[in-house]
Amino acid sequence: MRLDYVEVCGFRGFREKVRVDFGPGFTVITGRNGVGKSTLCDAVEFAILGEIAKYTVESASKESVRDYIWWRGDGSPSSHYVTASFVDRDGKTFSITRTRDGGGDKTPSEIETQLCQGAAPDDPLRQLCKTSVIRDEWIASLSLDLSETQRFDLVRAALGSVEGADLAAKAKAVVTLAEAACGRVEESYQQARSVLQGGLVQLSEANDAANRSGDISTAMGVLDRVIPPTGGELAQRIDLAQRTLPDRRRRLEGLGIAAFEGHEIAAHQRALNSPDEVARREGANAALETARSNFDRLRAELEVAQRAYDVEARASEIAASLSILVEHGEALGLHDGHCPLCAATRTNAEFAAGIQSARARIDQLAEGVNSAQDNLASTRRAASRAEQQVAEAQTLWDAIEQQLRALRAREEAHIEIFERYGLDPTNAANPGALDREALDEREQLVELERALNALEASRAIEALTSVDARVSLLRRQADAAADELARAQSAVAAAKSLEKSVRRSAGEIVDERLARISPLLNEIYQRLRPHANWRSIDYSIRGDVRRFLSLKVGNDLNPQFVFSSGQRRAAGLAFLLSVHLARPWSRWETLMLDDPVQHIDDFRALQLVEVLSSFRQAGRQVVVAVEDEALADLLCRRMLSTPEQGGRRYTIDFNERGAANVSARQDVPPMPPSILRQSDAVQATA
Repeated sequence: MRLDYVEVCGFRGFREKVRVDFGPGFTVITGRNGVGKSTLCDAVEFAILGEIAKYTVESASKESVRDYIWWRGDGSPSSHYVTASFVDRDGKTFSITRTRDGGGDKTPSEIETQLCQGAAPDDPLRQLCKTSVIRDEWIASLSLDLSETQRFDLVRAALGSVEGADLAAKAKAVVTLAEAACGRVEESYQQARSVLQGGLVQLSEANDAANRSGDISTAMGVLDRVIPPTGGELAQRIDLAQRTLPDRRRRLEGLGIAAFEGHEIAAHQRALNSPDEVARREGANAALETARSNFDRLRAELEVAQRAYDVEARASEIAASLSILVEHGEALGLHDGHCPLCAATRTNAEFAAGIQSARARIDQLAEGVNSAQDNLASTRRAASRAEQQVAEAQTLWDAIEQQLRALRAREEAHIEIFERYGLDPTNAANPGALDREALDEREQLVELERALNALEASRAIEALTSVDARVSLLRRQADAAADELARAQSAVAAAKSLEKSVRRSAGEIVDERLARISPLLNEIYQRLRPHANWRSIDYSIRGDVRRFLSLKVGNDLNPQFVFSSGQRRAAGLAFLLSVHLARPWSRWETLMLDDPVQHIDDFRALQLVEVLSSFRQAGRQVVVAVEDEALADLLCRRMLSTPEQGGRRYTIDFNERGAANVSARQDVPPMPPSILRQSDAVQATA
């Protein structure tokens, strides 16, 4: 499946209808910066996905990316749509049209059926665009700049779904079901234990009541203070008093917690407000301000030193050129009494004096750049030390602020205790008063509980027998629940062991398939030659549950940190091109490159042209957008054009109305075979 054509109208910078018919073999798109070359790549991606994924910022200033998908310039387009058409090996076409108002005419599943095959990855259309449309701004960020985990996920997605992935999903489902069942069993067990605990408490209370006698008169006095005689019959008053016990216990619990936290906070406050601690905070703050001021001053001095060095460096370059010129003139000597450099009439003594004067000036310029370089290095060291001092002072101040924040958080949590337990916060800052309030509450609670026990003592023996029988039944139920919980926990352990085995097997399958990328990566890397010394690149995979893919060059060096910007882009291109070739699930055989030579030198750009020529020789359709006309000419010459799969070149520019348009189209004819034979014959004759 290859790209047949793209037609846009009212899309981004294209106001009028523009159609680009892609060459079956390759298409080179040229044009100056900003005329709409990248928009054609955007159009293909938008047709497939319904969005443009290259923007990292989804919205800004109350606007979103979707507000800029369609034409926003002067004038009104006749329509707003994007159409991308594909053609398979048998000549059957498949097109996708998306309009501003109606959306797409194909569903994602229909598009996936046409462009994907076999075991496709999750979200296949997004993976397809990510690995088929290689943009300038994503070359480094989708390769070397990825974390090791993200890089592994990208490659695994490019390889497609792993055989037996459904087994991993089933194993995970078994674990989920087993854990859910175990949770229900554990909940039943906890309920049984809770009920049994309540029964044991009741049994203990019944025993105590049966063995205890109390002063009924005193107990009635306590009951009268809590529930006045106007509250109803004695039984009702006793029941009402018993219902107040949980609230009283909760209040007592809250008072105890609040008092404890109050003492802790008071101690913390005393420590932080001590004279030594206050002096330490003030000193740390002053040290931080001093370090920042010193660093700002040294940073300004560093900028001045850098500018001075740049001036001296340019002067040194002039001195080097003068030195070569002087040496050349001295070697030539006077010619018929004339200086070989300026043609002026000079004696031998005047010529020698002029040579000596020029050399003295050259030496003076060289000394100036050395002095500026020494000053720059010294200033950098001082700035580095100052920056370290700022970091140390900031670390100390952050620790102090963390202590203060911790105290404030604890004070806020202390107030929340009063709200949670319904307590009066009047004594929140007086832990001693809270202790006394808690003591009074405890004494009143104990006194009320004793009174109620004494009043119910007459019914205790009767209640004891009933509670004992109930506790025996609850104990048997709790034991049965414990046995069922043990079986459920064993089932969960077995399910997790099975899932781990399935996941390990799936990981081994992925490792075997990843090994296929290594030869592709190394071959493309060696042809692009990102680095003169490190001619090959290796990858390694580690991890069991979380997988990591590392790229290394030389003696286990990370190219992300040792390569220059251009070298990183060249290595990133090698990685992304190998990923593009390693997708067994993609029916779309088109590689789209959006300005891939940004920040890459001419040598590596030529190497990239040769790599793309190899892609064409392997039968892959290549679409390249470049700004350099000379590079476009070279691409048209080097990429293979055949009668069956010809090449095409487009030039994009603004028309007189300020909208992007196709200003030129050229078919690249195949090179006649006789040309090569004639060239060989000429060389043989020579």
